[in-house]
Amino acid sequence: MKAAIIVNPTSGRIDYLDRLTWMEDELVRHGFQVTVRTTSAPLEAIELARRASGEGSELVISVGGDGTLNEVINGISLSRSRLGIIPVGLSNVLARELGIPADPEAALRIITAGHTRRIDLGSANGRLFSIMISIGLDAEAVRIVSSSLKKYLKRYAYHLAGLKALISFRPPPFTVIVDGERELLGRAAVISNARFYGGPHRITPDARVDDGYLHCCLFEKGSRRDYARYFWGVLRKKHHTFSDVTLIKTRQVRIDTPGLPIQADGDYIGYTPIRIQLLPKQLTVLVPSPETNKTRSSSSNK
Repeated sequence: MKAAIIVNPTSGRIDYLDRLTWMEDELVRHGFQVTVRTTSAPLEAIELARRASGEGSELVISVGGDGTLNEVINGISLSRSRLGIIPVGLSNVLARELGIPADPEAALRIITAGHTRRIDLGSANGRLFSIMISIGLDAEAVRIVSSSLKKYLKRYAYHLAGLKALISFRPPPFTVIVDGERELLGRAAVISNARFYGGPHRITPDARVDDGYLHCCLFEKGSRRDYARYFWGVLRKKHHTFSDVTLIKTRQVRIDTPGLPIQADGDYIGYTPIRIQLLPKQLTVLVPSPETNKTRSSSSNK
């Protein structure tokens, strides 16, 4: 069997590059013929993953953060390749959702164990996402965040960009059209395929990556005070009780208002208008076995 490792050398909360040889050796020991491909520019992982699957790689492994993972997913989504995840980024939201540990060696053991799960994906103007799409203040923060500051400040670079966006960004109200029928008015929206957002936070707590739905959280107001209130509500897991926050399940979302920034899985991808739809059971991912997840869950509850 063929396997390809797609590595983003600039992504990472830890020094993992010295473990690449070990990863390659471990995969070879499990019967894989391995190639390692390293990215050097944004969006390059899409083409590297597409090429790897086109050359017959039955397993394509993303070594990086959520942005690298999103690109790899976009590269292999139309193929029969399975996805392996070595989460070494800042947030690793999909890995958290699937129960994949942050330790690269433990994550690789999950890949070689071979247990798989079919998950849903979303499509936003043709760009696939596994975690979420958002429109509004946080998307503006992702748009303006400095790549050089990300290198040194890690996740705090996003906090700084968020404060800058809070001062200068005033999004207009926009209409969210749900499943072609229901119309909702808001100033910010998160359309999720998963529970987690930006790490441990849960904006759409009922979402699951294989439940056949997108989960939309719409924030109706847009003043600085309102954003601070929403942020505090998310931290306290109380935002869903606010009268000006709407949570709804859907399979299609449309926003026709032009000029609003969009981010997908933590990367800026452009401006509205946007059309979002669910693609059920689109991707096969290597995940922990149910027994492993039960053991980990019971241990964490002790």
